Amino acid sequence: MNIDLKAVKSSLLVSLGAVLLTAAAAKAQQPAVGTILATEKVGENCTLTIQVDGVETPIVDVTEVGVCDRILTGDTVQLSYTYAISAIEIVPPPTVATVRSLQQGDRACYVQLEDAEGTTTTQFANFEICEQDILNQEVDLTYEIGNVLAFSCQGDVDCGRTDTVRLINQANVTDLPTVQPPTTTEPSESVLLSNLPDGNYRYWSGSSDNVVVSDEELLANGGELFLFRKSGNNVIGIFGEIDQESLCIQGQVNENTVTGISVQSLKGTTVRSAGEDFVAFGNTGNLRVRRGIQIDNDTVRYSSTILDLSSLSRINAGSRLPVSSC
Repeated sequence: MNIDLKAVKSSLLVSLGAVLLTAAAAKAQQPAVGTILATEKVGENCTLTIQVDGVETPIVDVTEVGVCDRILTGDTVQLSYTYAISAIEIVPPPTVATVRSLQQGDRACYVQLEDAEGTTTTQFANFEICEQDILNQEVDLTYEIGNVLAFSCQGDVDCGRTDTVRLINQANVTDLPTVQPPTTTEPSESVLLSNLPDGNYRYWSGSSDNVVVSDEELLANGGELFLFRKSGNNVIGIFGEIDQESLCIQGQVNENTVTGISVQSLKGTTVRSAGEDFVAFGNTGNLRVRRGIQIDNDTVRYSSTILDLSSLSRINAGSRLPVSSC
């Protein structure tokens, strides 16, 4: 039997090159956060199916021993790379977070959460969680261990296999301070914003003789409205013309002035001031922005924002909750 040594050598070099390229690509990856969709243990081998940035990927070269014994389907994990995935660290699920999306799936209710640091994760939940009116609200979360349709069933509810997962079993809107509404629309200069107790508030550029200003009255009269949450000197909320353009504002309060950053998310929005000159947002000049950056086609962030509330009046807080992050 004749062996073409040159061909064998060439084949080996190609194979070795492919291995080195694969290893280099893995090493080049930075640690990433993903969600475990499925685990399968065969002997000492552990195969994971993980979702990172919306992409499902089977992983078979985990070098950490016993990983299949300590993680659950649905866990959020931090991946560390050398030439393969060398470590998987479970990221504890948040106990307080803002619900950004709810999606009913074949296996569970998928809840996208954003914590106080702005980190976003997707957690599995009992199906009834998707029926709750908690979108864009801050919630207290509790979890339980349960079973869901196995990932390997590919949506076939009659396949008879299950995966053990950590599920959200309760999501309750966080308790917020109850602030007594003013007896009438109250000019803000009479009670400084910085002196108000922590809680949720609305400031309005209009006026009313009613103790409780309804949404219908606001829509009928128009004007500027600021729905916000105050915690110490920190303020976060939405400001804008009623039923018109608005910005999310996050900053610190000094008397009746809020200074900080603002974000506008609106289809086709553009930067109004990219430099050091302030420009008015709206017709009154109560809100001024500068140092804008175009984040994407529909998002602009202003790193310098001043909101003067001295000419607005405090009204009842209303039934809607303020945003928890911009």
